[in-house]
Amino acid sequence: MLLAGAAHADTAAPQDATPRYVQYVLNDTLLPRYQQLATANRALASQLQHSCAQPGDAGLAAVRQQWQQAYGSWMRVAALNWGPTAQLRSQRTIAFKPTRTTLVDSAVSRSAAQEADVFDTTGTAAKGYTAIEYLLYRPTASLATPGVCAWLQRNADDISEHSAELQRQWQRFAARISAGESADDLPSSQQALEEIINLTLAGNNELHKELSRLASQKPELVSGQRSHSGKRLLQAQFDLLQQLLVGGNGKDFALAQLLAQGPQPALAQQLRQRVAAVGKGLALLPDNLVQAGRSGKERAAVQALAALLTLLEGPVADSLDITLSFNESDGD
Repeated sequence: MLLAGAAHADTAAPQDATPRYVQYVLNDTLLPRYQQLATANRALASQLQHSCAQPGDAGLAAVRQQWQQAYGSWMRVAALNWGPTAQLRSQRTIAFKPTRTTLVDSAVSRSAAQEADVFDTTGTAAKGYTAIEYLLYRPTASLATPGVCAWLQRNADDISEHSAELQRQWQRFAARISAGESADDLPSSQQALEEIINLTLAGNNELHKELSRLASQKPELVSGQRSHSGKRLLQAQFDLLQQLLVGGNGKDFALAQLLAQGPQPALAQQLRQRVAAVGKGLALLPDNLVQAGRSGKERAAVQALAALLTLLEGPVADSLDITLSFNESDGD
């Protein structure tokens, strides 16, 4: 376990700045994204219903496009496994990876045979976004294949229901914290800050590890390898981390603004520079990440993420008097 330096009252941010940052994370960052997620997943379920009524190439292309939107919306919240998302085990429930293709094929066959309770008796490894990706992008992909539409629609409906519940629970969670409610299941502002920073570190570490392993990774374990969308998915994942760290416009009160109000404003500028370097590194990746491992195009992003992690673990955590529970083996 990594621990920040000893507490120093003269290095911490002003007391009123911490609640302001937590409100920014909840109300300005996460709530709009969970609303977008619920909307995108409803649209995916609706598109599948429409396309499966008249299966063809155009319908398959439309479903693929909507899947890209829905999965991208999930990746724009996935890096912060906190609050209701952790409680509902959303990562495992709707975004399990890698998908087990043999289980998906079996579920499709059983669906074609109109067996009862197929969804309830099939494991998580055959469900969610990556299972949908497999059926939409395999070489023989067709909505007309017996059982495919039934399995796709059942998965999309489940994801849509789950994300709607996620949105409702996040609204309640944020409202209770904003109202200053004190309860065993709610963090204080300082606790929330520590949890957010630790999870932000874990999210950056996960990205760093995934990119570091590309050269030796099996293709089936690479994000978005079937849809050639790995670059977009990782950029969406980092988009949330960037929003938490430096924000997106002048009205945001991200971590950089929190640091700027403390006695070490130079850290805020360092943070902005290192976040920008990660963004530039990710932009160099090919759409299909399997190709990156052969070309070395991931190296700039790997180096930039390592530098960002070093800054967050050391000077930033020390400045904010944060105890880090993040461990570099997290995610293994």
